[in-house]
Amino acid sequence: MSEEREAPRSILLTEDELLVRHCIAQELRDIGYVVYEAQDALEALSALERKPMDLLITDIRMPGTVDGLHLARRTREEHPGTRVVLLSGNITREIERFDGVFTKPVRMSDLIAGVKKLLPKAARN
Repeated sequence: MSEEREAPRSILLTEDELLVRHCIAQELRDIGYVVYEAQDALEALSALERKPMDLLITDIRMPGTVDGLHLARRTREEHPGTRVVLLSGNITREIERFDGVFTKPVRMSDLIAGVKKLLPKAARN
């Protein structure tokens, strides 16, 4: 009798601040998630076209022509199976409800708890 193992859940982390992105990505990898990193929304959109993801975590304010809120909305429309969590240093406008919104600087324990709630089967005990 063989035991089937569920494949690790995948997360696309979009954050323009390199150190913040690497820190969050490593924390998520340490608890068993497969994490892909993107430095801006266009890179993230390209990654989503190549591979479906279980969860998108994106900063709202990013450089370039596409911000994180636009990325989140497009992800919701084009990849309805992908959950979406927003990060922002200053949430000043009303935004529609996504799967989670965290104000930066985010407490890592809060973000990890939120991710585990959204993707519970991926976390190791």
